[in-house]
Amino acid sequence: MVAIVTGDIVDSRKVAADRWMRTLKEELGIWGKAGADWEIYRGDSFQLKIRDPAQALQVVVRLKAAIRSINGLDCRMGIGIGTEDFTAARLLENNGTAYIHSGEAFDALKEHRQKIRIKTTHSEFDEEINLMLKMSLTFMDDWTANSARMVHLVFKHPDKNQTELGALEHISQHAVSARLSRAHFDIIESFLDYFPKRLKKQLE
Repeated sequence: MVAIVTGDIVDSRKVAADRWMRTLKEELGIWGKAGADWEIYRGDSFQLKIRDPAQALQVVVRLKAAIRSINGLDCRMGIGIGTEDFTAARLLENNGTAYIHSGEAFDALKEHRQKIRIKTTHSEFDEEINLMLKMSLTFMDDWTANSARMVHLVFKHPDKNQTELGALEHISQHAVSARLSRAHFDIIESFLDYFPKRLKKQLE
C-alpha cells in the first residue's frame, strides 16, 4: 500500500515561478528522489509517492502550509491510497489503484468545492475523512501567509518550542502562539493524530 498525491498550484501564473518552484521542489524532495518518487509536470502540476500512507495527511497539510506562506498562492491535492501494481523509471508511468484513486480524488475537487480530498477502496472511510477535511479547510483556506509560514515551521522544526520558533522569525513567543491560534493549529494536530489510527483500523 502506498499513497499518491496529485496536485497543482492555484493561481501559479499570478506569481513568478521562481518564488514558488524552489519551495515546491524542497517539499517534494523530502519524500524521495525526483523522477522516481515525485515529478512536476505541465508547469505547475505535481505527483508524489508517499511510501507510508499513514503520513499522507501530514504531507499534504505541510505542503499546503508551505505554498500558502507565499502571498497569493495555494494548492489543490487529491490523495489516493491503494496498491502500486506497476513501476517504471518515472513516477508518472507507474500504475495501480493508488494512482487511479489519486486522479479520481483530484478530479472531484471542483465538484465538491474543496482543495484536498482522499479516495481509497473504503467508501465509509473516505466519507468520514473528506468531511473532516472539508471542515478543516474552512480555516486552512483562510490562512494568512504569516500563519501558514508558522504552521510550516512547526512541521519543519518539530523539536523546537515556540520561543525557538520565534527566534527563527525574529518575533516573540506570544506572536508565535497568536499565529498558531489563528491558524487553528490545535485542531490540525488533533486531525493529524487521528488519521493514522483511523487508517490502521480501516486496513486491519
